[in-house]
Amino acid sequence: MPAADALEIGTVLSRCARVVDARAWPDLDRVFTGDAVVVSPGGTARGPGEIAERTLAETRDPHLVTDTVLRRLAPDRVRAWSKWLVVCADGSALGGDQLDLLVRTPDGWRIAERRIATLDTPGAGAPARVLGPADFLA
Repeated sequence: MPAADALEIGTVLSRCARVVDARAWPDLDRVFTGDAVVVSPGGTARGPGEIAERTLAETRDPHLVTDTVLRRLAPDRVRAWSKWLVVCADGSALGGDQLDLLVRTPDGWRIAERRIATLDTPGAGAPARVLGPADFLA
């Protein structure tokens, strides 16, 4: 993958976190396609309007996106697998994975699909990943 594409995709993912944390809903079109779908533990949102509503109801801030790996699916389609982390006001932390499908548009790379998963903690055992390598490689 060309370095310029990887850099732009990383910028889109970071910009998305910044837009959400700032509640800058009019700027969602700078990170999502007009028909984007976001699937999270709270449900599915389609398009920037629903994404803004669901995000406002579900998202704490600030949140961080890190450890992103990219996989080119086609010249204009890339899968990004990232970890996310939120540190809450009480000092507790929430985390999980997000799996994005990015597409190249006339305005640059945009997220067409996002799947968000939290870490499940079964009983007293170690956290289990809901999204993993099989999802990334699919």
